[in-house]
Amino acid sequence: MSVNRWKLFAMPVALLGLASPLLVNCGGKGIPGADNLPGPAGDLASAAGGCEELKNGGIANLKFEGGADVDAKIKGFLEAAASLDKLTADMEASLIASCGKLGKDLGMSEGELKAEPSGGKGAEKVCNAVSAKVNAAVKANAEAKLAVAIDPPKCYADINAMSECLGSCGPAFEPGKLQASCEGGEISGKCDAECKGKCSVEAGAACSGACKATCEGKCDANFKGTCGGKCDGKCDGKDSKGAACAGTCDGKCDAKAEGTCGGTCDGSCTGTCELKAAAKCTGSCSGGCSAEIKEPKCSGEIQPPKVDVTCRTQCAVKTASSATCDPPNVRIVANGKVNADAQKLIDALQTSLPAIAKVQLGTGKKLAAAVSGVGKAGAEVKDAALKAGGKAVACVAAAVDASASATASIDVNIKASASVSGSASGSASGGT
Repeated sequence: MSVNRWKLFAMPVALLGLASPLLVNCGGKGIPGADNLPGPAGDLASAAGGCEELKNGGIANLKFEGGADVDAKIKGFLEAAASLDKLTADMEASLIASCGKLGKDLGMSEGELKAEPSGGKGAEKVCNAVSAKVNAAVKANAEAKLAVAIDPPKCYADINAMSECLGSCGPAFEPGKLQASCEGGEISGKCDAECKGKCSVEAGAACSGACKATCEGKCDANFKGTCGGKCDGKCDGKDSKGAACAGTCDGKCDAKAEGTCGGTCDGSCTGTCELKAAAKCTGSCSGGCSAEIKEPKCSGEIQPPKVDVTCRTQCAVKTASSATCDPPNVRIVANGKVNADAQKLIDALQTSLPAIAKVQLGTGKKLAAAVSGVGKAGAEVKDAALKAGGKAVACVAAAVDASASATASIDVNIKASASVSGSASGSASGGT
């Protein structure tokens, strides 16, 4: 076995020559007694042993040279990198399940939809198969003239989780500077007093506000779908002007509506529902609360002052699992003849496409940004690793490799998600 590629900066070439007899590594398990070898030979032997602790959860048991600060800096970096596998695997498992649900609703077999997370390859297999099925279904129902629009979701970082993490490795937010620390977004959260901005409730919750997705109830404008009440517009192609319509209404529906709603919904909304400023907000309030916001979240990037780049990176990855993204608003409109097969396709897409598109437009991008930070922080940590011995060099190098693998996995997942969105919208690229 040869020493990790990080040997180029870790040890002079001359030392590699001195220690070369020690670099024989049977089965990749390291060299017996490596920790007891003196000087450069011991460092190189330790480096040759790799860093199994990064995979088996043994980071806390490692002890690096150079003092407590160096030890904490390297371990924090390793812990951030170690969490990447789980985060990317969880995202892929979720995408496999969402694509699988859509495929099942479209009549695909269990064998076609079965896969395990594997660096994005599992999601790629399932979602690409579902994408082909959706593409065929859209072509088979061309007379329905489906149009799909997807609004990118808002994603939120948990400010309390980030602040707690930052406080453990550096200064967190300065008093009164919370708003300024949320760059490119806004603060939102629970408001137990008067919400002076917008109040958003979760998908499926009771809604009496603006809904850009499917509304189950009354929709007062820009409605397209099944209407069990009066339709002010067109009912199945005929002008209705407020007449009862038991079929598809293109206009305003006053009761028992189920379809795409671009206006105010009085019922439940599959996407986010935004209410105007109200005395009581049971959802998430943004834009101001007359009392302190609880469980605050930032829809932009959290930029705490005076924090070491390694500390910031460590916390960005650690808190990535607590970050959330709203389901994107998906609007599917049929501008032509809708038969039973076309309606089945519309219903299946409306149910599963939000979760699929969320990876492409939301969670995938946020996680990719966090992983990118790990790669950049690796350059900062390498200097500390040089002072901490061969084991530290091997572990930091392994962590950088892990971030590269995570980046590749995330990219595959995003493309797999986009393939389904693209098939639904008739676009090969999956854009909206």
